[in-house]
Amino acid sequence: MNNLRILLYMMLLSLAACHPEGTSVKQGLDKAAQLMEQDPDTASIILETIQSSQMNEAQLAEYNLLCTQLNEDKNIPHSSDKQIRQAASYYEKNGDEYQKSKAYYYLACVESDLEQKEDAEIHFKEAIKLAKETEEYDHLAKICKRCSLYYQKYGNFDEALEMERKAYASQLMLNDNKSDSSVILSSALGMFGVMSLLLGLLWQKNRHALSQLDLFKEEILKKDVESDKLMLQCNHLEEKYQSLQLHIYESSPVVSKVRQFKERNVLSSKIPSFSEKDWTELLRLQENVYGLVSKLKEISPKLTEEDLRVCAFLREGVQPAYFADLMKLTTETLTRRISRIKTEKLMLANSKESLEDIVKSLGASPL
Repeated sequence: MNNLRILLYMMLLSLAACHPEGTSVKQGLDKAAQLMEQDPDTASIILETIQSSQMNEAQLAEYNLLCTQLNEDKNIPHSSDKQIRQAASYYEKNGDEYQKSKAYYYLACVESDLEQKEDAEIHFKEAIKLAKETEEYDHLAKICKRCSLYYQKYGNFDEALEMERKAYASQLMLNDNKSDSSVILSSALGMFGVMSLLLGLLWQKNRHALSQLDLFKEEILKKDVESDKLMLQCNHLEEKYQSLQLHIYESSPVVSKVRQFKERNVLSSKIPSFSEKDWTELLRLQENVYGLVSKLKEISPKLTEEDLRVCAFLREGVQPAYFADLMKLTTETLTRRISRIKTEKLMLANSKESLEDIVKSLGASPL
């Protein structure tokens, strides 16, 4: 069936070739654009039949944009930016906001594949800016999702998460635009007015008022269902956020460096490097992901910066013997300090758990 459909399209294009050249090219481009989403293979064949020598500048720009879109949608790595740069240059001067946004978007995709990092980021942002003006929310969501992958590629997970949030918000706007449900009343006063009206109708015409009240209840139920769906979507986004935060933590070079202390030889005279910047980053990560610093200070505001650093290493399971020299202390002195943190500052002298177990329980799960 698919082969038959392709054959029919080819016959139509062959017939179109009998007309003036401009008409044939236009029909081919229109048909390829129409089929791009649901039947990319047929769209690809149609584009291959079009002779670039027959095109004017506008048609060539559309042709180059469609070819680039086809490769992107089929996950074919881009090896050259020649085609998309011609399209982007044309639409930059002659296109509307939607056409410019598409051109910048696919230009950014190509630049990302070609490792043109800074140019890709600039054009992704420009495509998003223009897409917002068009209110084409499906297009905007598509750009944000692809931009998130771009940021993940270079390890910029905070920016990637922000793009996922924008994509999610765009999808909600798209769903909202497609909905035919009535607008929710914007204030409690408006809601009270509707209820008063319904009660007045109930007093005057009992049957009619009951009917209106039932309709109102149905609307409330519909909104409750929509609210539940939105809550599920928010929960899903929260889970995704937590997963990304954990990924950031686990892939952090500072955390990897801390865990290397567990593998070092206790008798080694060489102390692994750990700068003030590393300490700051470690505490920041443990606070952002687990809330560890604020939880400890809530129990005891007396904890010093040095105390927090000790707890940070214990959170990763590093024993005193392996990082005592980093703290410029002997193992025995560090062990006594750990005991004092537990008994005198955290006031947990009666607890049978070690300070390491206590710290791990406080940071057992992400915020």
